[in-house]
Amino acid sequence: MKGVLSILIVTLVCVSCSPESSMYQTAESNCNQLAQKLVSFSRLTNFEKEKFFELKKERHDQYERIFQEAAELNRLDWELVSAVAFQESQWNPKARSSTQVKGMMMLTLPTAKSLGVMNRLDAKQSILGGAKYLADLRDQIEFGTSSGDKIAFLLAAYNLGIGNIKHIVYSIDKNPTSVTWLDLEDKLLNDVDHGSLPGNTISYSRGQQTVDFVERVRDYYYLMLADSCI
Repeated sequence: MKGVLSILIVTLVCVSCSPESSMYQTAESNCNQLAQKLVSFSRLTNFEKEKFFELKKERHDQYERIFQEAAELNRLDWELVSAVAFQESQWNPKARSSTQVKGMMMLTLPTAKSLGVMNRLDAKQSILGGAKYLADLRDQIEFGTSSGDKIAFLLAAYNLGIGNIKHIVYSIDKNPTSVTWLDLEDKLLNDVDHGSLPGNTISYSRGQQTVDFVERVRDYYYLMLADSCI
């Protein structure tokens, strides 16, 4: 995934952005510069970025500690979990869809039950469950040549299901461990039976939906990392 190296650099720099550091002013300056760079990586429009930060103040910040707890329990970046939640529900714990997925992380009923989530509309249960689901999927990702690929595969699996992603990856004429996100993206857009995938429509193919999901979450992930650094 483009920019992942920069994300790792930002994360390391942000750790040093504390008043206790003797280099606090320099680190703070670096954080601001790198945060601006991350915001520029996001391909969202300025209006979308402004709306994101507005909703972050209105909705997200009251749940931030839960996102951090859930991420720590599952060895994930809390900013990534938050980004997924924004794409799924715009941090609305009461969100529902016509397909009966519900809650902050928009879990299906079977998935929620498998994760021990009793009430999908309870924000804490949904966030903890969604983070655990992401971690479970991560542990099943055996392909990808970079950390960026693995993040993209993880997000694709969250959206389309790990079984579908594995089936598509194994249909690519390459060793699965060498399959990249670009390989999977091309397959999803141009060479997959969309009609066999859940949620496919004539006007919006299921493969395109998954590619868009990955790209949007990545964009929100950049914004979350930038905001946590400033």
